[in-house]
Amino acid sequence: MTRHDFLYSRLHYFAAIAWMYLNRESAAVAQYRKAIARDARYVKAWRNLAFVLAHRKDVGAALDAYRRVLAIAPDDHATRFNLGFVLHESGQFDAAIAEFEHVVKSAPSHDRAWYGLGLCRDHLGQTEQAIDALKQATRLQYFNPHAGYHLALAYHKLGRHDDAQAEYERVKSFDPKCANQISR
Repeated sequence: MTRHDFLYSRLHYFAAIAWMYLNRESAAVAQYRKAIARDARYVKAWRNLAFVLAHRKDVGAALDAYRRVLAIAPDDHATRFNLGFVLHESGQFDAAIAEFEHVVKSAPSHDRAWYGLGLCRDHLGQTEQAIDALKQATRLQYFNPHAGYHLALAYHKLGRHDDAQAEYERVKSFDPKCANQISR
């Protein structure tokens, strides 16, 4: 890569950010692609491109872009989490679990990865493992009503009504609206 390629890739990257600021996603995608064409190892451009593609529901292209980031920077926890999220959203639960597990192994305080892991495990009927992950998510982020909601439901599925009630009470103490959803 020449010095010009380096500079132009950064100019295209910052142009993409400007287009995103103006809510012009198509123009931003074009600029991210130009940045990558100049510097195929530009992690920030790949990561941002993947994020925009995921937001636009272009799942296949988003997954490809996230995987390209990880080929360059395998320890990028934010990208691995976002890849797991897109895999979860597209129903690829086993693949999402693998990504979330990688994140929580490397960054055990990543509460959202624990939450995603719990959701995927619950969806696959692995309720005990889902409870373990969701409990960890609520320990790390006490005020996450969504983790509490799913934790209470998982307890209920297993007939652990006292635990479900306790989780309901915990969530009710800071988010009565979500607690109301649990009680239904």
